[in-house]
Amino acid sequence: MVQITAESVAATAHCVIAATGVVALVFAVVELRQKRQSDKIGHLLEKEREFERDPIAGWRRECAKKRLKNEEYPSEAQDLLNFFETIGLLVRRKFLDVDDVWSCFGYWMFNVYADFRDDIEQEQKEDGSYYLDFCNLIEKLRKIEDQEGGQGDRPSKEDIREFWEDESKVGAGEPVRKARRRKPKSTGDDKPKDNKPH
Repeated sequence: MVQITAESVAATAHCVIAATGVVALVFAVVELRQKRQSDKIGHLLEKEREFERDPIAGWRRECAKKRLKNEEYPSEAQDLLNFFETIGLLVRRKFLDVDDVWSCFGYWMFNVYADFRDDIEQEQKEDGSYYLDFCNLIEKLRKIEDQEGGQGDRPSKEDIREFWEDESKVGAGEPVRKARRRKPKSTGDDKPKDNKPH
């Protein structure tokens, strides 16, 4: 017959308390992670709403119109770069997830960075911190673009022009498009036909 002593009861109680504490700690860690993920999504949606509405929608539209007229580095470009610098800061501070930023803003960031890269680099010669968070973010986004098999991280001059043409028509409150227009693939039907007899 097993004899139950006060010591064995106390040891069992301590084990149960310790196990309960471990379970509670694991549960708290899981809850905290879920809360952080939820907060990141909330921050992302907030930034996306800002991007769709004035004044940012207006900056996008005006910058596009000026770039299409070949105006170099319009003031609205600095406003857009400041917005993207804030996004970069939020990623660095882990308030936003870099993969989510790639999905929601990569298209714009790649085009804006490509168009104003020379201006940014010129400013960085005088002040190395100039748009540093944005530039670091671009490098992270390029890695994701490469992993995902995309090719939008280094747009051509024609791609940038098409980007600004689209942006020149943006209206406040319109949902943002997640990627550039895709050109239809050639099916072979568009080749000139050779009607000569063989």
